[in-house]
Amino acid sequence: MKQLLEGKTAWITGAAGAIGEDICHVFAREGARIVLSGRNEETLSKVANDLPDSAEPLVLVLDVTGRTAVDEAAKQAIAHFGRVDILVNSTTCPIFGKFHDLSDEDWMAIINAKAFGYMRTSRAILPHMEEKGSGVIVNISGRGGHQPNSPSHMAGSCANGAVNTLTKGLANIYGPRGIRVNAIAPGPVRTPRYDMIAAANKAIADTNAAPERSGASVASPLGEMSEVRDISDATLYLASEMSRFVTGIILQTDGGGTSSL
Repeated sequence: MKQLLEGKTAWITGAAGAIGEDICHVFAREGARIVLSGRNEETLSKVANDLPDSAEPLVLVLDVTGRTAVDEAAKQAIAHFGRVDILVNSTTCPIFGKFHDLSDEDWMAIINAKAFGYMRTSRAILPHMEEKGSGVIVNISGRGGHQPNSPSHMAGSCANGAVNTLTKGLANIYGPRGIRVNAIAPGPVRTPRYDMIAAANKAIADTNAAPERSGASVASPLGEMSEVRDISDATLYLASEMSRFVTGIILQTDGGGTSSL
């Protein structure tokens, strides 16, 4: 049976994170060649070494906060494989805290890494996709982009709101050129990053609730947190031909926790 991403090359940013790493494995399983980028070469190399040889993993050490570095990474990926068919933006910035405690520098670091970072990688790869007349971008956003309930993650929620707007805007511009752009909006996901958010929320609330609870297990009708594979499988759907007629959506992968229409 044909693999869903057979013959495709996928660039995953933030590939050393829990979600980014799992996306690499899921995409490789479905036949994609993998470009992994992130700031930590050692961690990226460990992820790459765990991928099958068929993925032909290319590791690019990259800080997405600089345009020159991002543009160069895109050129390297295209030169190495001859094409990039899929871009998955999964970069994060782990700064959490009370609204009044976060500095301007904290806010700028978060927005620069996520909203601007996603913009930079998209801007770098879109001319290539446009030239070949096809391509897919999937942005890992978050439920806070439209339902900002986490008190320690306000800046991240604002960045996700910008990611959602970027997603819909690019989908509108590039759809006629054969390029689809969508986003995934997870709620709480069982990762080390979520543990950091939960601990920060607990400190702000000053309650005796265990950090692993902090509302996550009761924040959805399904009554549990999602696993990284839930996000990876949703990303695979949006990256593959299964969603060939889907663009400009923010796919809620939060167990039904989004209460808005």
